[in-house]
Amino acid sequence: MTKKTNYEHYNNKGDNMRKYYLFIYKNNSKLLYTILETLYSLKMDNVNYGVELFNQVCDTFSVRLLNNYIKEKYAYKLINKKLIKLLSNDETTTISIRYATTIIITNKNMPAIFKIFNIYNKKIFVVDFYNKDYFWLNEQIKNKYS
Repeated sequence: MTKKTNYEHYNNKGDNMRKYYLFIYKNNSKLLYTILETLYSLKMDNVNYGVELFNQVCDTFSVRLLNNYIKEKYAYKLINKKLIKLLSNDETTTISIRYATTIIITNKNMPAIFKIFNIYNKKIFVVDFYNKDYFWLNEQIKNKYS
């Protein structure tokens, strides 16, 4: 039996859950994943450096706009002030929209909520740090729905 780490997530059915971090990038750089991975693992001593670097490569999300839109379009349950659980029979998805990043925990590789984020902004970069997986959301949406 494998040990579950802090980075692995499971729903109440035991399904493996993916934890995606969404970022709005300023420039389409091949180094974006490396930069974000470095920021993700940055020690607290270097937070000022990290914030400055982040601001050079990423824009922020409009938290209020996205929260209101999702609450209008989807059946949901508020887990707390910052955590929204989408109520769906097809997938298990929880969202936390923050200014710097949006975190989506889901049992799907391409959850339906990705379409909303692609409409919101075509320059979203998605990272699953645990699985070392990343992609440009707009390209994945085109591939899936074309």
